[in-house]
Amino acid sequence: MVVEQRVQLTVTQNELLNTQTLLYTMEDENDALHTEMAVLKTRLAAMKTRLASTETEVVNLKKEITDQPKVAFSVGLGISGYIASGSTEQNLVFTKIFSNVGQAYSSVTGFFTAPVKGVYYFRFNVMDNSPSRYMHIIMYKNGERLMLIGEGPQGYPNYVSSGMTLQLEVGDVVNLRLYPNNTLYDNSENHNIFSGFLLFTL
Repeated sequence: MVVEQRVQLTVTQNELLNTQTLLYTMEDENDALHTEMAVLKTRLAAMKTRLASTETEVVNLKKEITDQPKVAFSVGLGISGYIASGSTEQNLVFTKIFSNVGQAYSSVTGFFTAPVKGVYYFRFNVMDNSPSRYMHIIMYKNGERLMLIGEGPQGYPNYVSSGMTLQLEVGDVVNLRLYPNNTLYDNSENHNIFSGFLLFTL
C-alpha cells in the first residue's frame, strides 16, 4: 500500500510538473501576445496619424483648387475678309469670343490683362491666303516685343503658329500685333485664334 501511494505520489508530482511547465509556456505565450498587441497598437496609432495627415492634405488641396483663380480665353478675329497693317504695326483685336473665363481678355482693346501674379501660357494661330503677301505676328508684353514670327510669299495658304509661357505680375498686359505692310485673312472657319490660360499662381 505504501508502494502504491508512493507511485501515485510520483505520478501526481509529474502531473504537477507538467502543469507548471504548461503554465509557464502559457505565461510566455501571453507575454508574447501582450508584446505583439503593443506593437499593433503602436502601428495603429501611426496609421491613424498618417490618415489624419492625409485627410488634412486632401482638404488643403481641395481648398487650393477651389481658391485657385480660373483664367482662360480663346478668341478669333471675327472678320470675313482681309485685315492689313499699312505702314505701321497694327494691334490685333480678336472680337469673336469662344471662351473668356475670368474676363481677363478684352475684345475691345485686344489686350489680355493678368488678374493675378502667376505663370501663363499663350498660343496663337494666324493665316493668310495670298501667295504674294507677307504675314508676320509680334507678341508684346507691356509694350515690349517678345516674339516676331511669320511667313513670306511662298504658297497658298500660309499659316503661322507659336506660343510662349510667361511669368506675369498683376496688371501686366499681353497682345498681338501685325507687322507693317502685312495681311491676314479670316472667315467663318476661324483661321486666326489667340488663346491663353493661367498655369499656376505665384
